[in-house]
Amino acid sequence: MKIKVTCPASCGELIQGLIGDGEKLISLPIDIYSEVTVSQDKRSEIKTNKRKAILALRRTFEYFQIPEEYTKNISLEIKSNIPIAKGMASSTADIAATIMAVTKLLGKKLTPKELGKLCCEIEPTDSVIFQKLTLFDHINGRIVRDYDWNLSMKVLILEPNWIINTEEFRKNDYSNIRQKNQKELEKAYKIFTLACENKDKRLLGKASTISSMANERILQKPKLYEIIDIATKLNAYGVNIAHSGTVTGILYDEKITDIEKLEFILKKRKINNHYTRIYTANMIMGGVRVE
Repeated sequence: MKIKVTCPASCGELIQGLIGDGEKLISLPIDIYSEVTVSQDKRSEIKTNKRKAILALRRTFEYFQIPEEYTKNISLEIKSNIPIAKGMASSTADIAATIMAVTKLLGKKLTPKELGKLCCEIEPTDSVIFQKLTLFDHINGRIVRDYDWNLSMKVLILEPNWIINTEEFRKNDYSNIRQKNQKELEKAYKIFTLACENKDKRLLGKASTISSMANERILQKPKLYEIIDIATKLNAYGVNIAHSGTVTGILYDEKITDIEKLEFILKKRKINNHYTRIYTANMIMGGVRVE
């Protein structure tokens, strides 16, 4: 028996920071994927060196109280197009897809709430694992609220060469800065909620831009304010970032924003000197998918 499961990447987050009683995020899922294949075979083979995915496999067996010795008969293979260490949920996608693939192979079931908890036992987790846009406590694995908006839009991704080790980054104490940012994040979240209630992409872009600017005090993005200015003048919805990564996104509608002109101006302003890969993706519904 062979099970194949995919999980999407993110282009960072729409919002991330102190909201209410703690740090939370809302990821922006895009159509780039990690694909995990598991099977049960005496000639088992772990065709990946991704430590966290292997840990996820073992943790899933433990969760369902199945002896670890049975993992020796499991083959695991991961194929992923998600850039690593850029804030695009590469580890989250591997972990979530592995957990769900193993769960399916074992004939078991997991609720979204259980999946979130299980993923967060391994590492802080992006909310791309959920179908709906979800305000998620990515540290403790708590779903705070989800939103019934099947939102789709284009995202121009600005990806630099440089990377950030998220585990190392999280060792830094930014609690004081996050507290100073909280008022702005609460404002961004209120605007985001209003955007979802009214299905208003411009308000959503405004919320993500506010969160992006607030995060400059924690992790600066090259030329962020210049990117926001260019995006605004070309009628894009807004700008978002990976709050603990390196990518920046421009949210737009191809019927409204002249994308060729946008890319031309980015190059003219030499933004591409800082972001060496500039490409388009589609914002999609999140969630792991069993194929």
